[in-house]
Amino acid sequence: NYSPMPINSEEKVSNDALEEYFEENCGNLIKSFADKENANSRYRDYMEDKGKSIINYDSNPDNALFCLFDGHGGGEVSKYLQDNFPKFMKEILPITPENADTKLKNLFLKIDNKVSDNNFYQVGATACVVYITRQNGRKTLYCANVGDTRCTLIKEFGSKRLSYDDRASDENEYNRILKQGGIVFGGRVYGQLMLSRAFGDWELKNYGVSCEPHVVKMEIEEEDKYIVIASDGVWDVMEDDDAYGLYKNANNSK
Repeated sequence: NYSPMPINSEEKVSNDALEEYFEENCGNLIKSFADKENANSRYRDYMEDKGKSIINYDSNPDNALFCLFDGHGGGEVSKYLQDNFPKFMKEILPITPENADTKLKNLFLKIDNKVSDNNFYQVGATACVVYITRQNGRKTLYCANVGDTRCTLIKEFGSKRLSYDDRASDENEYNRILKQGGIVFGGRVYGQLMLSRAFGDWELKNYGVSCEPHVVKMEIEEEDKYIVIASDGVWDVMEDDDAYGLYKNANNSK
């Protein structure tokens, strides 16, 4: 929903050029954003990550939606989420701090059932969704995630993780799975899936894989500078504070 910037990806962009570009292409809520894909062709020649960035979401300049879905077992579920998540989410707006948990959890369950209807039983995807809006004159952020696609808030003096890494080896997730009658061995749900929460993977839903998201709500403060949303391909080799270090040397989001 925005026009790509007519520049080479390695070109240095002036702040004046960025201001002009985003004034024409973005709403008044988000100053700038950037995205990058890397299929890591050294190990594989395909990409199962799918993203969606929508400024002026739901035709409202005070709304923005950022989504990242990381597929596993195939790209069918991540592609379905990329194509359909934003339209399903429109149906639950407006979101408020009082109803966000219930609405987002019901939304994830509804979409997961739609995934089941498409017979994606052995295919799945993580999801990290960030919705930013203006409520009572304040910028407000909602983050919902399943799986290990992570969202980190970069503040002026450090970082703060907003999402939760859902893996079967995590103590909280391990205990949740056992409490629900599921099975974990070899650090994987039923010995197969490292993730403990995901869309799809319906063959493992009875063994503890859940699509119930973690939900975080916060008002954006002056010291909050960027959010970084990335799949495990980044976070396996980078810590949250490394992302903060990048911010310290950056002039703009690109």
